[in-house]
Amino acid sequence: MILSIFSKLFGGSKGSDNRSGALRAEEFIDTLKAELNLSSDQETKIKAAVQEFFQEKKSIKHSGSGKNDMQENKQDFKQDIINALTPEQQRKFMANIQVYKQLLKGK
Repeated sequence: MILSIFSKLFGGSKGSDNRSGALRAEEFIDTLKAELNLSSDQETKIKAAVQEFFQEKKSIKHSGSGKNDMQENKQDFKQDIINALTPEQQRKFMANIQVYKQLLKGK
């Protein structure tokens, strides 16, 4: 069910490895859940943050907004995730942030 929701939000395959945005988002969430031992409440908050991030990203692209808007969206997304985590989870997240970014980029 979650994958179908993400499919509607993120559309077809645009990643460099031909995985759909929905699949990348699902993999990102599953990875965080496993590595950070997320509670169900944290998982819900992070799913909402992922949805909001990609909706805003799509809106920015369609409006022709500049790089500053996209960068602000990325910072807001990162902060939303950090806000959902405990201090220990935050440390783990920040230590592996490059891995998580790559999951979302599809590389």
